[in-house]
Amino acid sequence: MEELSLYRRWRPKRFSEVVGQELVVATLKRAVALGKLHHAYLFAGQRGVGKTTLARILARAANCLAPEEGEPCNRCPNCLRILEGKSLDVVEIDGASHRGIDQVRQLREEVTFLPAGARYKVYIIDEVHMLTQEAFNALLKTLEEPPPHVIFMFATTEPHKVPPTVLSRCQAFWLQPIPEELIAQKVREIAEKEGFELKEGAAEFLAQRAGGSLRDALVLLEQLGRAGPITPQRIEAYLGLPPRAQIDAFLDALLAKNADEALEIVADLSSRGRDLALFAEEVLARARDRIVSGEDGFLPLIPALIGLRSQLPRAFSRRLHLELFILEHCGPPKRAQVTQVTVPKSPEIAVPPKDPGFPKTEEAPAPQPFSEKEPETFSQKEEAKSPEDPWERLLWAAWERRADLGVFLSPARASYSDGILRVVLPEGYRFHYELLHEKDLKGVLEEVARKFYEPLLAVEIEYAGNDGPRVLTLEEAARLLAEHLEGKIISS
Repeated sequence: MEELSLYRRWRPKRFSEVVGQELVVATLKRAVALGKLHHAYLFAGQRGVGKTTLARILARAANCLAPEEGEPCNRCPNCLRILEGKSLDVVEIDGASHRGIDQVRQLREEVTFLPAGARYKVYIIDEVHMLTQEAFNALLKTLEEPPPHVIFMFATTEPHKVPPTVLSRCQAFWLQPIPEELIAQKVREIAEKEGFELKEGAAEFLAQRAGGSLRDALVLLEQLGRAGPITPQRIEAYLGLPPRAQIDAFLDALLAKNADEALEIVADLSSRGRDLALFAEEVLARARDRIVSGEDGFLPLIPALIGLRSQLPRAFSRRLHLELFILEHCGPPKRAQVTQVTVPKSPEIAVPPKDPGFPKTEEAPAPQPFSEKEPETFSQKEEAKSPEDPWERLLWAAWERRADLGVFLSPARASYSDGILRVVLPEGYRFHYELLHEKDLKGVLEEVARKFYEPLLAVEIEYAGNDGPRVLTLEEAARLLAEHLEGKIISS
């Protein structure tokens, strides 16, 4: 026999077992006990809060032969048939796959027939907001004056999509997200009965990640519980969440306007394949927690973090978008200024003397490494942190002119000689190097550079690493493919 998933095995069968919906439960039990049932109910709320579960319990309670203070007995023939899914009088319909007017017309014909053996014929329509406008219109008359033996029960996660004319004909119940304390309590109870080992703080962390949905919490519990003890760290790793310490460090870096540390955190997350959109969501949530706990300074960050959270999932490059956000808030990183003083001097400036004990002979010039051929930079003549340093001033001007240009130039080092400004991207920044070669960006760079370097004949952008092949043009790729397949290009 196929084993049911955890949340299905532990689905409530009585009103008293439903978690976190006390007001709704009390109202429904009272209506059943008094025998005053409405002809149409609508249960609205987020996923996993008990909409369909309440509809099924109410369907059994309405048809139960021996209800106990509004609760179904779950022992009589009617209750047992409904529990086993064999009752012809309780029909569950998926609104997403039966959304057309033809299905509603068929439903209108069926409601005229009396129940096969129960007191009421119950129609449970899940995700009712998926019905078309024409289907809703066809249902209106039946919904307004249904036969006395029919009860409609609707469930939806998006009640705003249900027409007001339908809502006004239903008794609507708005189910709330389940509190974290109740979810954690239920998780501990089920884990103990299922034999899962929960370490300290694991139940609370599961409840927090469930977001008010008990079903989501039980799905996570089942996935993690079969692989050993459940700890907050395992939950964190399973969901791909960044460590709490890293989130706090990122917030502290934003608060201190430390672009270097914030960029390093983003680079680390990106290198480990973490979802940066999820990281932005966690940063916003953590900032909220620190504000509530009484920490100062984070409130001005909230509007910017909200904007980042909404924009990042749609960004063409999430890492680039996040780096731009950091630089916009913190300014250019300091490491761009430090790298200028590390460029070695030109061979013409420091030529080693020859030993006078040997005869003078002409030697063939030995091949020099790339770094030894670089001409002397301005940073060798002036201190890098001086406000008069041309490269430092160019970085600020580039940032003010175009934020993306400032981002791409920030890790670079520069040298100037004979009217040529050479911009060198270190290893690991091929993406920046390729984008700086685009016509519009390079044109802006040349325009800005002329304000600080005179005379300026050209700007050369180079890449010092070897961490990847050069990007091929479409024509080159087609030519190589044709050679590999021993074919020929018939059109271009």
